[in-house]
Amino acid sequence: MWKNQRRSPFVIKASSLTLVAMIVSACASAVAPPPCPQVRLLADGAKLTRFAPGPGRDIIDIVHEEKITGFAQGCEFETDDTGAGTLTVWAAPTIVSSRGPANTSGRTEFSYFIAATDAQKNILRRDRYDRAFTYTRDVPRIRWQNPEPEKIILPLKAGQNGKDFLVYLSLVLTRDELDYRRKNR
Repeated sequence: MWKNQRRSPFVIKASSLTLVAMIVSACASAVAPPPCPQVRLLADGAKLTRFAPGPGRDIIDIVHEEKITGFAQGCEFETDDTGAGTLTVWAAPTIVSSRGPANTSGRTEFSYFIAATDAQKNILRRDRYDRAFTYTRDVPRIRWQNPEPEKIILPLKAGQNGKDFLVYLSLVLTRDELDYRRKNR
């Protein structure tokens, strides 16, 4: 008796519409996560040209060059009932390093930093990361991204979210390297 019974197309459509309505209402009632802080690349610190010691500043005097070509980012909020807690920000720069003609060692050493500020640009935290690479003879260019992103933990007051902070990413340059960068953009 039940074997030959068929549902009418209307019942199937009504059941499908009910299911879709339930899914849409569940999505509409879900609370959107708070925004992550903006991560910005400092224009002056996006590229580093390091020269051999001495007065030479021609292409043949370049030991190595680094350039931040992008970054991955993310964040996580851990808050109590009042909304206070911590904001963890992750950032992983992508850096291209090129060996210059004056590089006789086959190595490069450089640093970058990640700084977090409040909305008024007061520095809350600044962490420096040192890196070193060895170029192979046939590969004078390395593209690198840290597989473990750098982590910055910030205190979060009730009512704050990612819009209340800014995160800056930059290579570390000496005064001479910064002056060279500004003259040769």
